[in-house]
Amino acid sequence: MTGDVVLSVEGLARRFGGRDVVDGFDLELRAGERVALCGPNGSGKTTVLRCIAGTVSPTRGRITVLSHPAGSFHARRSTGVSLSQERSFYLRLSGRDNLLFFAGVRGIRRGDAVGMVEALEEELELGAILAKRVDRCSTGMVQQLAFARALVGVPRILLLDEPTRSLDAEATERLWQAVEARPHLALLIATHREDDVARCQRRIDL
Repeated sequence: MTGDVVLSVEGLARRFGGRDVVDGFDLELRAGERVALCGPNGSGKTTVLRCIAGTVSPTRGRITVLSHPAGSFHARRSTGVSLSQERSFYLRLSGRDNLLFFAGVRGIRRGDAVGMVEALEEELELGAILAKRVDRCSTGMVQQLAFARALVGVPRILLLDEPTRSLDAEATERLWQAVEARPHLALLIATHREDDVARCQRRIDL
């Protein structure tokens, strides 16, 4: 069952170099709802997610997260984000130190952050990944770390961009079990995988 509206996108458009990558995109996402964004490469899936996350500004349109403008402090605190080809980790720090650092960025006290990271370590079976420096992790390991970071701080909305692309079957199942363990979490996932789409209530083709 889905709940109140947590994300509203109205008339979203984003132009790059004279080309409209996204034009007139509308979406309403409710608590507990899972929506899959589908389409070929270049169709605008990642751009939509980045606009909602507040890392890219729309050319036109309006986006609100829990009634706050996308990119604002309150919107960012309520949104967990894992984008494809993640490059924003500190490569010489361990996975654990990265999660603790980003928890601090989200305003979480150190003691609380340690507890959150320990809980995610157990839930997602991340012991080996959290102990490694990020520059020694495989692509799939970094993807798992990025997903864990998206869950830090108990977000209300989760934005995932091809989160299972480099994961084996066991890691993929742990990811979806974590989503299912948070029934009030709203999910917007960009994916090419039909097994991911099958876990969502709605599919939007771009």
